[in-house]
Amino acid sequence: MATSYILTGSYASESEPGIKLWEFEKNNGKLIELTNIVGIERPSFLAVHPNGTSFVATSEVGNGELVSYWIHPTTKKMMEINRQSSNGDHPAHVTIDETGNWLLSVTYSGATINVHPLLADGAIGDLAFSIKHEGSGPNKERQDAAHPHSIIQVPGKNLFLVSDLGTDTITTYKLDADKGELTLRYIVQTEAGAGPRHLSFHPTMPFVYSVNELNSTLMVYKISHEGQLEFIQLLPLVPDSYEGENTSAEIAVSSDGSFVYASNRGHDSIASFAVQANGTLENLGLAGSGGEGPRHFGIMPENDWLIVTNENSHTLTVLKMGQTGTPCAVENIIQTTAPVCIKVIK
Repeated sequence: MATSYILTGSYASESEPGIKLWEFEKNNGKLIELTNIVGIERPSFLAVHPNGTSFVATSEVGNGELVSYWIHPTTKKMMEINRQSSNGDHPAHVTIDETGNWLLSVTYSGATINVHPLLADGAIGDLAFSIKHEGSGPNKERQDAAHPHSIIQVPGKNLFLVSDLGTDTITTYKLDADKGELTLRYIVQTEAGAGPRHLSFHPTMPFVYSVNELNSTLMVYKISHEGQLEFIQLLPLVPDSYEGENTSAEIAVSSDGSFVYASNRGHDSIASFAVQANGTLENLGLAGSGGEGPRHFGIMPENDWLIVTNENSHTLTVLKMGQTGTPCAVENIIQTTAPVCIKVIK
């Protein structure tokens, strides 16, 4: 039976199994827990190394840590390699560059963007570079200060986009691949109070799809060779008739570039969009996330399954994709403590 391997992070305590490795059966959508790791507090976000056998987790607490792990290729046992300070409170996102040489992270409460080298054995080296964001936004409760929420590489380039929920900005940085230093290239301002959180790239066309957490919208940008963003389209992620609270969380493009998906916490749904020839999106509708608080989700490489981490209901939900590109059925629900991130190991 065809299988894939999946990692999940969570808001589990240090004494609980916070990171889990799963086997996924592609034929029937079954998830089987293989092993887990304890000893890390709130291991929320994960980044898998290009080698597929090591990864880094953020310990999303005050004075947080970045922790590297190794997965044995045959036994699938996980072992901690080392830890480094996150250089700021509440590290919310981490990414490993395409070369596997650099680890880039952001701290939500510390407002820092940090670069660490990754050593040959997978260990995280000493801090190479850091820069701090300043500013605020109109939402006094959530935008009291800068809150960088993600740092994501532009595919094939030494360029990285930082979405800052606190300042309503998406910033383009260029990475010096020799020194690990970041240079500011561009800053684009979103709608006031939007709260940009995560973004995803089209695999073949120069378009970026960004999810705004606070006003539950999706923005489409065209991106230049130098990493400059040009606004193209704004779309709502929940119906006008919905009167409850909602914060949008994750966004992803299918590997064939045909569809874009985004998650809604509160409305507890997955929004689906079809990508048009000019990069803009057509709304295909909403499907239930199969749980409460869908903070993150992952699309399987063949685009036939979508797995959701429902933080508030403590569930992983396996959704079968329909012929039209939208989730059409809940095939499996697994109980696990406060899952908040899912990563497919290629």
